[in-house]
Amino acid sequence: MDYYMPEMSITQIRRFLNKGTFTGKLATVKKDGSSHVVPIWFVLEYRNNEDNLGNIYFTTFIGSVKAENIQRDNRISICIDDQTPPFTFVTIHGTAKLYRHRQNEVLKWATRIAKRYMGKKDSKAYGERNSGEGAVLVQIKPTKIIAEKDIAAWE
Repeated sequence: MDYYMPEMSITQIRRFLNKGTFTGKLATVKKDGSSHVVPIWFVLEYRNNEDNLGNIYFTTFIGSVKAENIQRDNRISICIDDQTPPFTFVTIHGTAKLYRHRQNEVLKWATRIAKRYMGKKDSKAYGERNSGEGAVLVQIKPTKIIAEKDIAAWE
């Protein structure tokens, strides 16, 4: 038997990133150069006619470690993985941009993200909670993608 780890197409990656409620594990660079890793809820936005992945969005609050790190050094990595056999993962390296003082945008994205993770019924309440005073929208622009599916599959 040969072991294989097929790469994924952009369409397959988009489908995987939009599937279910996988959390992203976001890595930012701390002041001392070490990494800070936290789980995040996110959504992917893209145009079907583009051959790039699109952008990832999440919300956070000014003063959080991840927001402070991004303001100082906007390089990030995020890993999203399916922890059930045969195992799939997508790791994205890129740059992050904070959008401050745009509460309507933050509310829109926070509600959209909440709908994905909490369902339509609770999305408005979670959206409002996660878009309050000090909330910011973060946009991730991918610069490199590593994606492998069916890691534990045997041919």
